[in-house]
Amino acid sequence: MSKPAIDADPWVPPSLEGVQIERKKLKGFMRRSDTIPLIRLLLSVLSISFYGWLYYISWGTIWVVPTVILFGGTMSLFAYSLSHECAHGTAFKSRWLNETVFWFSSTLFGQEPLYRRYSHAEHHTYTWFWEKDAQMPFTIRQKVNLLTYLRWYTSLEYHYLFIKIALLHAFGRFSARTREFTPETELWPMQRNSMIFVGIWVVAAAVLVYFQSMALVWFYVIPKIVGDMINMTYVGTQHFEMAEDDLNLAHTTRSIKPNWFIDLYYWNMSYHIEHHFAPTVPFHALPKLNEEIKDKLPEPQGAIPITIDVYKAMRNRHLSIEKDALEMPTSH
Repeated sequence: MSKPAIDADPWVPPSLEGVQIERKKLKGFMRRSDTIPLIRLLLSVLSISFYGWLYYISWGTIWVVPTVILFGGTMSLFAYSLSHECAHGTAFKSRWLNETVFWFSSTLFGQEPLYRRYSHAEHHTYTWFWEKDAQMPFTIRQKVNLLTYLRWYTSLEYHYLFIKIALLHAFGRFSARTREFTPETELWPMQRNSMIFVGIWVVAAAVLVYFQSMALVWFYVIPKIVGDMINMTYVGTQHFEMAEDDLNLAHTTRSIKPNWFIDLYYWNMSYHIEHHFAPTVPFHALPKLNEEIKDKLPEPQGAIPITIDVYKAMRNRHLSIEKDALEMPTSH
């Protein structure tokens, strides 16, 4: 497998080898809407609220286990995916609506919006290029043990980093890496947003203590902890244990078998190769894009088989770093 020069000038972002779409057809896929996402948003919020009610009335019974999984899982998938879509600016046609929902979903997700937007843009520019992709947590060139994976699959590592970065940014302390992918004019808004986020967390903690109420813990913290494990199972299918430093998205990125229930809250991110191939195509057009190029894509599998494959690849690599770690895997 050929390795492109990471410092190539000009840099050409990763794409799909041999896949092209007529400009007119692609522009049609890129058409945005307010109506379609508003309907999706309403369905998501109403159904998640209903699951929350089921969770509430099941307290003290064995049904609290499946209902907290249902409530927490859908809430976490929804918060992550909607924040992601808004970060691209493709969720809604109206910018004010996109930015308003971006704040709401990012607050629910737990990450300051501007850092999410610019670090994710860097992820698309350098998809799975080690030390360039701002959202790449580890490399197949290093030993990664089960504990490391568990920290990510439980989202403990995610939220530790979210809190740490927000605290640093609130005091105006930006890393050199962050300054690389963030426009200079956006550093102060990023600092201001981080101050607001830290303020929200402090006020929420103060309210809990003052009113001696556990409502926020029962209806957000616990379901979020449970749901984040489900969310990260899906997020982990996107790139974990795939090829690195490779410009072909078919080698670095996975799509998974679409599921109408999951995709309602995952905002069609099951079509993940398609999303990376054309990041400006909104979520509701990704199935149409898939129909256009699916014959040139790897056959998608379900999230559970992929997760098992990821674990096996990690285990084998950990047992024999010299033999396995430098061998680029193909798409699952």
